[in-house]
Amino acid sequence: MAKTTIIKKENILIVYVFKSSFVKRDISILENEYTVFKNQFNNNKLLLPLTLLKQFFQLLGIRKYKVVVSQSSGYHSFLPVLFGKLFNVPVIIIAIGNESIKIPEINYGAQRKKVFAWIVNFSFKNASLILPVHKSLEISNYSYTPIKYKQQGIRAFNPNISTRIIEMVNGYDTEKWKNLGLTRPTHSFLTVSAEIDTTRYFIKGIDLICEAAKLFPNYSFTIVGHLTIEKDFPSNITLINRLNQTELLKVYNQHSYYLQLSMSEGFPNALCEAMLCGCIPIGSRVAGIPDIIGENGIILNEKKTDEFTTILKTLNNYNFEAEKIRNQIVTNFPLNKRKTEFLAHLKKNIKQ
Repeated sequence: MAKTTIIKKENILIVYVFKSSFVKRDISILENEYTVFKNQFNNNKLLLPLTLLKQFFQLLGIRKYKVVVSQSSGYHSFLPVLFGKLFNVPVIIIAIGNESIKIPEINYGAQRKKVFAWIVNFSFKNASLILPVHKSLEISNYSYTPIKYKQQGIRAFNPNISTRIIEMVNGYDTEKWKNLGLTRPTHSFLTVSAEIDTTRYFIKGIDLICEAAKLFPNYSFTIVGHLTIEKDFPSNITLINRLNQTELLKVYNQHSYYLQLSMSEGFPNALCEAMLCGCIPIGSRVAGIPDIIGENGIILNEKKTDEFTTILKTLNNYNFEAEKIRNQIVTNFPLNKRKTEFLAHLKKNIKQ
């Protein structure tokens, strides 16, 4: 009787703060090739010393991992990068947005906090590789709204950084997110944010949506997200708390337009999901949003109410096809593309 050969998978550690849908996606990609160990980091400042201590003890065994992957840079990446340098284990950071931004006007971005920025930048400088979800997170010029720091991105705040930085865009399950053929009211608009606090109210462009809703009382606007601020919203805005992905699929399919009017982004997942479902995208000229939309939607060049309302008044001038909108994501940002690139980067960095 022939013996069955069991191939032992190499070990990888992934470090993250929130087990979001994109973290779960990357864990699933890694599990195809590796045995994946997980370290979920509690960002509660009161528990930070205890959380760092727990992570410290897990990292004492860092030599058993071929590589460490950190979802974004922050307190959770500091010790992994430090241990990686000490024990010659490669650490890859996936940059997703906030850690390379500085917009003090609305209290947003990791780079505006002196101590936290030092930790973020220490991680970037000492990592083996940085994989931003869009090239703009490496360095870009900002013009969407007047701010003090016109240059944003990792290199803007680390001009002498020598760590390799390679774009690795997000990828999407094109079978999961699809057009269900549901009825969509003509002037129905949707935006999605995991949480809506004082800062995200402005970052996600919800302030602009509220202003427009007042001017277009016959249009309907839906905002999905956990609301943590007290605001009076116009009566034609419907607020929905967090939804699971099955519920969200249905909501995408019940709206004609998806609004991504963000002041800052990396590579917004909800925008891509909505486009796969056939929503016409209207997005700000920020980071990866214009590349995501391409020729299959409308770009808001500046954060100005009059520019946005002009778009809303002239929607009948545009003729977008749901299938072409969907194909923009299917062609350029499929899940398999991210999977192939991610695994290739890992193999290049693993020391044999």
